[in-house]
Amino acid sequence: MKKLLILLAFFAVAFTAKSQTLILAKDAAQHVGKNVIICDSVFSTKALDKLSLINLGGTYPNELITVVVNKEDLTKFPTEPSSMYLGNNICVTGIVAEFKGKYQIVVTDPKQIVVK
Repeated sequence: MKKLLILLAFFAVAFTAKSQTLILAKDAAQHVGKNVIICDSVFSTKALDKLSLINLGGTYPNELITVVVNKEDLTKFPTEPSSMYLGNNICVTGIVAEFKGKYQIVVTDPKQIVVK
């Protein structure tokens, strides 16, 4: 029920923000290059030297899409994103890209991620 309410809320937002479309994480492949909103559970995360990874829809290597925060943008976040979002349901806004056969959204601003 909670997920349904979240989805309905973001459908309303999607109608007002025409440049963004609410999609399911499993449908990321059909939206490469497009600005979208994806809401899903954070299943796993990893902090590396040059970036932080937030996996939605499954744990690595079975994630549906990965949210990437590069090192130069980490200082914009109040704490390390990999620990900040683990175990939460989040909605991410950004452009879907393909990297080595997997799908990702690169986040440059904390406002692109909303905890639900």
